[in-house]
Amino acid sequence: MTSKKVLVVFGATGVQGGSVARSVLADPTASKEFHIKAVTRDPSKPTSVALARLGAELVIADMEDKDSLRAVLEGAYGVFLVTLMENFDYVGETRKGMNVVDICKETDIKHLVWSSLPYISKFSNGKYPDAVHFDGKAVIDDHVRALGVPHTIVHVGTYISYLLESFAPQSTDPRKYTLSFPKPASLDTELPLIDASADVGKFVKAILLNPERSLGELYNLAYRFVTIRDFVQTVKANGVDLTFQAVEKDEFKGGMAAFGLPEFFQEDVAQVISFGAEFGFQLSSGEVEKVQQLVEEPLTSLEESLRSSAVFAGLKGE
Repeated sequence: MTSKKVLVVFGATGVQGGSVARSVLADPTASKEFHIKAVTRDPSKPTSVALARLGAELVIADMEDKDSLRAVLEGAYGVFLVTLMENFDYVGETRKGMNVVDICKETDIKHLVWSSLPYISKFSNGKYPDAVHFDGKAVIDDHVRALGVPHTIVHVGTYISYLLESFAPQSTDPRKYTLSFPKPASLDTELPLIDASADVGKFVKAILLNPERSLGELYNLAYRFVTIRDFVQTVKANGVDLTFQAVEKDEFKGGMAAFGLPEFFQEDVAQVISFGAEFGFQLSSGEVEKVQQLVEEPLTSLEESLRSSAVFAGLKGE
């Protein structure tokens, strides 16, 4: 271990961080170069134990406690940072991210890979001011740059799993579903699709192995941009009857309210989707091909993701 660079992975038991940790640990080249410190709050949980069996060192850190962060980051080469909006506290999420960046600067981290999101209020010239969980991450970008922490910023695209979980059942015999987005979304709206669990790690690993090309860059991580029309057709071709409908914002928010989601988050998600439909996710995140040039492994197609998804199998009644 002493000859390896230490890579601290936040969110190591989650979707993105888990993908990064597993991808590095499973790769003969990357695993020789990097020793994984997997940050977890519960080393006994099954996902933590599974990472330890793969070779990760489990460490505990509290993103609200700079002393605990300092203990974990001291002597590390790199950091993969992703934050979560726990209990819908987007202000706290930004604060935690800022804390980690502060300690990255203090401990002289050589490569921070920060999983951010587009600055929607800025890109829309104030038309969409309430996409708070996007903007809350984006302000951390400014902090990273202001402190001069060596970095690569990534924008992870639309999770295929998120779309599948958004299907609303219309009938059970036969099974039919509807995917509803607020206007101005349409069948022509393009989404940067990604199987995050399978592919975020491939991207981040390639970024870390190629610092001479990736430092200072902002990358959009996705398999490719897919129109909603093509998404619906692919879902149908793989055995699920799906219809898309564009609805008024209040109707979209009402669907979220039925699940007990707070009003500010209903508005947040509605503005995110409306922004993407109107301005294009390309404008906010950049092209997907740039970072794909670094990746040596095949990425997961939409069809492959559907075939391997337990959620999708459930939608089909399997």
